[in-house]
Amino acid sequence: AIRIAMGLQPVKDKFKDGAISEKDELEACRRDMPAYPNEPLMIQRPRQSWDGPKAKATFGMDGIICMTIRMRLDCRVVTPEGMVRDRYNVLNEVVIDRGSSSYLAALECFCDDVHLTTVQADGIIFATPTGSTAYSMAAGGSVVHPAVPCILVTPICPHVLSFRSMVFPDHVILRCYVPEDARSPASVAFDGKHRQELGRGDSVQIQMS
Repeated sequence: AIRIAMGLQPVKDKFKDGAISEKDELEACRRDMPAYPNEPLMIQRPRQSWDGPKAKATFGMDGIICMTIRMRLDCRVVTPEGMVRDRYNVLNEVVIDRGSSSYLAALECFCDDVHLTTVQADGIIFATPTGSTAYSMAAGGSVVHPAVPCILVTPICPHVLSFRSMVFPDHVILRCYVPEDARSPASVAFDGKHRQELGRGDSVQIQMS
């Protein structure tokens, strides 16, 4: 299917005797595939000839395509009753901010169920290394190489000067909670989409996908 989408094989040659030949497949997930965050995966297009239509485009150099495996975040919106209301996978960042409220956002942050800090700021960003060059960098966060397995936590205009961007290992589970006594609800967006309100008692759980 990948080769057909790339124009490297005509549709009529996809199946042979009702099955796909293993030697003719583009080995996108081979058994010796390097694990993240090792070197980028090198995929070599098998050399073969056919009388079908000419390939639409040429990819890579000498039939070799370089693929970089990127980390994503699994984000879950949890209600006060502990039910998962929504779930999204993000490539760049999840942003929890004050939304349309004129008050600073009051948020409680936890790392592996251990209280991390109380956030009084315009908001907070949870970013992947890929997203470290986007909103997180604009808010003063560090730029992280994509091969570094980590989660960045960057405050947006914090009220406390000592609260700065932090980097956590990718195996932790982070949770941002809107307190019951918060002055106003918060708002959350996933990669700039699916914006929704977080009421008092709601929380967002973030971990590596």
